[in-house]
Amino acid sequence: MNRWIASKKTGQLISKKHVMQLLEELIRDSIFWLEIQLLPKEDREFELSLLTPTERYWYEDLFPAWINEKDPKKVIWKKKLMAGIFEGSDISLIDQVCQIIESSGGDTFNSYIADLSMATDIIVSGLQQIPLSIQLTSVRNELAQTKQQDWLRTLQYWGIKRGIFISFNPMLHQVELRIGQEAFQHSDHISKNCYLKIDIDR
Repeated sequence: MNRWIASKKTGQLISKKHVMQLLEELIRDSIFWLEIQLLPKEDREFELSLLTPTERYWYEDLFPAWINEKDPKKVIWKKKLMAGIFEGSDISLIDQVCQIIESSGGDTFNSYIADLSMATDIIVSGLQQIPLSIQLTSVRNELAQTKQQDWLRTLQYWGIKRGIFISFNPMLHQVELRIGQEAFQHSDHISKNCYLKIDIDR
């Protein structure tokens, strides 16, 4: 990542909103992760116990995996970010879905790296506090199938054991409510090594 931005002029980086947000998030996550690695085991466990279930899953499992493994998608998303192609047009929808899940007693976590590298728009946990990966797409059915196949390969690559691929019609009334309800209801009942596809189109 350092090599990626080293040759970029300061003004060029500052003008790229999503690049800056990714870098800020990466610095924050890296500092926290490195600091807890330096703690004695009991202190580290205590610090992790203060996190929400989805935060703990991120810092204990997914973020270390990303730090230590090759990211097959990194070349692609770096180019998209610098070109301004990644616009985060679904951020408002995702925020609403997260609010619905949390108001039901669940927990959510969003991460640029999870989105860009791990086909995960939201990490969700319900009353059982077991993390679940959620991927949202509003593409047409014939394109959704290809995206779903890529989603499954990506989750398996990163060792993500539970996931839901939600294909939805963005024109439906209160579609964010239905997405939130589906994610929350399934979060407690999906077993390990289970990947579901849910269609919300009517």
